[in-house]
Amino acid sequence: MTSTYRSSKGEDLVIADMAFPYLKSAHAKLIREQVGEERQDEIDAMTAEITNREIERAKAEAEAAATTETA
Repeated sequence: MTSTYRSSKGEDLVIADMAFPYLKSAHAKLIREQVGEERQDEIDAMTAEITNREIERAKAEAEAAATTETA
């Protein structure tokens, strides 16, 4: 699986370093414009990164809620 995304400007960006809103937008654009299996590795890597970040955010929110409840 790839770890980079080729932007519309031709830049190779590290998927893990992309700002979350940009990551989601670029991911949606790749899916919308996909032809066949073209760029599937990028889509898969971005899907995994989005999922991981959403899981981490949910964990952080749950921990914050638990901390608030015990305070």
